[in-house]
Amino acid sequence: MPREKKAAIYCRVSTMHQVDKDSLPMQRNDMINYARYALGITEYEVFEDAGYSGKNTDRPAFQTMMERIKAGEFTHVLVWKIDRISRNLLDFATMYASCKKLGVTFVSKNEQFDTSTAMGEAMLKIILVFAELERNMTSERVSATMNARAAEGKWNGGRVPFGYTYDHETDSFAFRDDEASVAIELKDIYLQEHSLTKTAKLLNEAGRRTRRGYKWTPATVAIILRSPFYRGTYRYNYRNESEVTFSFRDKSQWVMCGKHHPALFSADDYERLDYWLTKNQRVKGKAHHVQRKHVHIFAGLIYCGSCGEIYFASADRPSPSGYQRSMYLCSGRRKSRTCRNKYVTDDGVGSFIFSYISHIVQLRTAFRPNWSTKRIQKFLLKGRALQEVESIPSYTLAQLRIVLLENVAGTAEYQAANERTETASAAAECRRANLEAELERSKRALDRLTHLFLYAEDAMPQTEYLQQKKVLDDNITRIRSELAKIKKSSIFASSLSDEQFISKAAGFLFKTAVSSGRIDFPVLVNDVGRPALKEFVNTVITRITVLDGHVTQIEFTNGQVHTFRYKP
Repeated sequence: MPREKKAAIYCRVSTMHQVDKDSLPMQRNDMINYARYALGITEYEVFEDAGYSGKNTDRPAFQTMMERIKAGEFTHVLVWKIDRISRNLLDFATMYASCKKLGVTFVSKNEQFDTSTAMGEAMLKIILVFAELERNMTSERVSATMNARAAEGKWNGGRVPFGYTYDHETDSFAFRDDEASVAIELKDIYLQEHSLTKTAKLLNEAGRRTRRGYKWTPATVAIILRSPFYRGTYRYNYRNESEVTFSFRDKSQWVMCGKHHPALFSADDYERLDYWLTKNQRVKGKAHHVQRKHVHIFAGLIYCGSCGEIYFASADRPSPSGYQRSMYLCSGRRKSRTCRNKYVTDDGVGSFIFSYISHIVQLRTAFRPNWSTKRIQKFLLKGRALQEVESIPSYTLAQLRIVLLENVAGTAEYQAANERTETASAAAECRRANLEAELERSKRALDRLTHLFLYAEDAMPQTEYLQQKKVLDDNITRIRSELAKIKKSSIFASSLSDEQFISKAAGFLFKTAVSSGRIDFPVLVNDVGRPALKEFVNTVITRITVLDGHVTQIEFTNGQVHTFRYKP
């Protein structure tokens, strides 16, 4: 015996404006009459959701209706239009599958079909596809508009970053003194400790709190340090808003607007922050560089002169004095066992490296115009750490001599050269700032061009778009190339004074130890500390090649390569 018909009538409006216009009563009365006179159903129950969007089914009345449908109370589901259920195809498909499995008929009054017929079921799916298409196109238009605003430097709203205030009338940001001082303190602590956890702990011990009054955590510290907002750059469209968990979009989709507001951290601060955050970042739960008790100063820099493989580091046993050295062994020897290159220790490599840097620093003061390349070589190779080296290539020595001649102390030529160096440095910095500004303008122009091509009412011809895009792409490539050259040339100054060399290389604090020329590596480690020595070495050197226990080549970060030939 067939069960008696009973309809679940569902009504929804998405805005209060629709509620005020009596849209819900209109839907309700229309569908009650349709159920009675068109479907012959006299028993029904109405479910209403006022002010809820159709983008998903997370609505109270709808969920209650579905629970009672699954309990077997209804034979029909009646809606005014199918998009009242959902504009999302997946959500509706889930709901419809449940109804079909339970034998419940879905009826849409406005579209004049029901799913008890094959045609009605097919038409329903087709109409829903277009409903979802309309929603996606609306979403794309809104996103494109917001991205275009961001590319022009306009604030799209959201939480104002810690340390700043926002003025809606002038559309501008300013420092919030109480928070800005905490953000600067946070940055300074991290640059000293190189640890997110330690930074959060010290801030909390000092009584510092977040804007909401909470204690600092490593995660909240990282947000401040990694955000480009504190360098004056507005970043937009960089995260997936639709996902429950935080994740980044591909960088090609980011909108970056430089020089957007006052920067709280300097460019130098950000270079140092990026360096340590990159070293300490975690991949699959493991840190690239962990602040442990024993730090391997030359890890990642030493390469085998025989097979070309990188050396891996391990800690040796502590000596009776407590000093613990690092040992470096060729990874190719461990993997294939074909390489027979010897291991090296950091006290051996360290004594060589720092002695050689010390000699370069001293050479600037000691050099005289009548010195030959042979005498320069003798000066560079003095001392016990370099006594086994027989020679340095003549072209390297000749290049050094030319530089030294331009920087002879106490002469008019030196003064003029020094002034030229300072002027060139200032000009390079000005050029760098101008190039960075030009790069940001070109990137924004490219974003606007793409937006115009895709969304403007008067369509731009594809040929014209491609031509203009090529011009902008070529300009961006040129600017980035020039910036890379300026950055590379600024690492080592042409002057080899100890003040310029050390400050340019790492801003390091052991100038006295290096300048003295008497390098006792264990003492240097004890006085300066392994983390600081590691930071210095990574700043000035990109590669160290060793063969038979000797340093045979040093490649500096400015591209200079110094090779050493040893005595038989």
